[in-house]
Amino acid sequence: MVQASLAALLGVVSGAAAAGSGPYSASYRVDPSLPRHTIFAPTNPPANLKLPVLVWGQSGCTNNGTVFRLFLEELASHGVFIISNGIPNGAANPNGIAETANPNASLHKEGIDWVSKVAGIPGNYSAVDASRIAVAGQSCGGTQAYAIVNKDPRITAIGIFNSGMINATDTTPSLVQVPIFFFLGGPTDIAYANGERDYTRLPKTTPKWKANLAVGHMGTYSQANGGKFGVAGSNWVKWVLRGNATAATFFTGSGPGTAKGDGWDVVHDALDGIKVTPLD
Repeated sequence: MVQASLAALLGVVSGAAAAGSGPYSASYRVDPSLPRHTIFAPTNPPANLKLPVLVWGQSGCTNNGTVFRLFLEELASHGVFIISNGIPNGAANPNGIAETANPNASLHKEGIDWVSKVAGIPGNYSAVDASRIAVAGQSCGGTQAYAIVNKDPRITAIGIFNSGMINATDTTPSLVQVPIFFFLGGPTDIAYANGERDYTRLPKTTPKWKANLAVGHMGTYSQANGGKFGVAGSNWVKWVLRGNATAATFFTGSGPGTAKGDGWDVVHDALDGIKVTPLD
């Protein structure tokens, strides 16, 4: 059946109109069984569409699940099920507990544990594919993703957006084995030096990609569809989660329609180690 029933199944709908430039218009919702998160997903995906998973953390480690709404709706519209830390607008959650900043990976883990239980349940989250889970986040949210990536074998990729380990002696980057992509804002990005340093400490065999767009720490997330960060982010999930070969050329090519062609300063290594069976 068409997954149009998602809205009814996911509990309270925010009232936001479906959005995103991808083939599957997306919106956000909350589910009472996941009371500390916001879900972004295609609103009416086709019956045969599988939805891999992205668990996302926010700037400042705040628990406002919609602070990156335009960006996350864009990624979701390309066929991804996104669990964002925090509830819409960061108000009190359904249990009446005030949402406050959480600098560790507990919310990422909650999201992963929950989706691993509900994915594929007939008549409910049947479209969700929990065999493909990426973790990511912007600024402090990126460090949340770091905090779990080496501890949970269910994670298949990590995205570091305007982020990097604060402690220069932290060994986390040197242990990352899954594909890792850095989306940084250039020298004026407060996390620039941290991200640059982390990239140099990754294992030689780990598939890795790093790029800078000189727009500063807050990127282009507030622009329509997340701006150029939305373009890069959607291609990232299409490649590492959906196995889309066309999206891969965005990261490895150099002409129009690629990261380099869009103004990103790019370096990468071992990307031939990314092996994802296409869902498209």
